[in-house]
Amino acid sequence: MNADDLIAFLQTHFPDAFIQAANQGNKFDVRVVDASFEGKRAVQRQQAVYALVNDKIASGDIHALNIQALTPAEWDAQSKG
Repeated sequence: MNADDLIAFLQTHFPDAFIQAANQGNKFDVRVVDASFEGKRAVQRQQAVYALVNDKIASGDIHALNIQALTPAEWDAQSKG
């Protein structure tokens, strides 16, 4: 699995999201910007992403995953920051 594979996989579950990913081997950093995160705490947002990739973690395709899950407003504010 590479960053493009992870993006494509997550995009099927977050079709309206802006998703970025980078990897070194099977260690990934991923940013998911989606309106579905509105009103959710950070841990709830991360759990939503982890739930989707648990099988890939169990299989070893992903060894480590660093998740940044933001709402569009948070991403906009961070980008202008």
